[in-house]
Amino acid sequence: MLRTIIFLCAPLLALHVLHATADADQNGEAAAAEDQAVPAKPATLCTRSEKLEKVAQLLADQGHIPPSSELIRAARDEGVDANPVYAKFGVTGEVASFKAWVEDLLETADAPLICGRARSGERVVLVAAVRAGAIDLIGKNRLHAEVIEDFRDPYLMVRDASGASRRIAVDGEASGSTITLPGEWGRPLFVQLVATGPNGPRPVAERWVGKIPQHEPVRGGSQSPEAWLMQLRRAAGARTVRSNRLLSREATAHAQNVCDSGKLGHELDPHGDPEARLLKRGIQARVVGEAVARARTMREALHAIEDSPSHRMTVTDPRFTDAGFGEAKDDKGRTCAVVLLASWPRKSPP
Repeated sequence: MLRTIIFLCAPLLALHVLHATADADQNGEAAAAEDQAVPAKPATLCTRSEKLEKVAQLLADQGHIPPSSELIRAARDEGVDANPVYAKFGVTGEVASFKAWVEDLLETADAPLICGRARSGERVVLVAAVRAGAIDLIGKNRLHAEVIEDFRDPYLMVRDASGASRRIAVDGEASGSTITLPGEWGRPLFVQLVATGPNGPRPVAERWVGKIPQHEPVRGGSQSPEAWLMQLRRAAGARTVRSNRLLSREATAHAQNVCDSGKLGHELDPHGDPEARLLKRGIQARVVGEAVARARTMREALHAIEDSPSHRMTVTDPRFTDAGFGEAKDDKGRTCAVVLLASWPRKSPP
């Protein structure tokens, strides 16, 4: 079964406090010796990253948080491969607000946070990212990929300069894997590390190999999700898919779940992954695929899916015959988008 996820978050609002004090357990003996007790060590909310500090300083100097695509581009320019990336602006003294922001990120994140803080006058900026895996360059044509303990089944998606994508297995378990990228693959290469975590599979790290191309702004227009998918599949040589009301109903329900939970994932429902969720609705299919995105608008979410090698490969898979689209708004006004695809879905017999 095909399942992928995208993590591309809309710009948020700099963190001053990176630690929270942990409560210490006490018994009668400990209370009696309170004067001699060793203070509890603060629990780390966010691990410092020099690269993210450079991104934060850039934003502080600019005086504003850019759109998500530009924020991620700035992070990739500084060699930050963690995904997703967030940013918050504030002023000196807003300690409680900053601390609450990071705690909120931790509550919805599926891995530890790294962050960088910078200041320009009274303006304070924090940039945070979720660190579930890493892609480290070793020379021009080699890289090392690994994921943290809570993630499994890692693989690389590599898109070359022509737009062709390839999937490469990552072995080595906890130690990761060192991979040589063939020189004949046209540079620059966009490399995604995809792995399955607590909420299902998603890209956990991204890196360019070669010179990063100039940023292209998100395309405008009023193209519908159905027309967008048709155009994308036609360009990939895949068959046209039918709009399916049953799939759209499930996609909309999952989009609302994404917005309500604040988590981007496939396995947020107690019933499990997309295939299991469809079975709950009495729908069986030979192949099931899903892409999830969150951005300021539906257009930005769809283009985030389009620009991600793993997601583009899923939504253009030639085996799919039907598609459904879901959209919801979270409490910050962001759009949660779901594209759900299946091969010859049919109602199961009662």
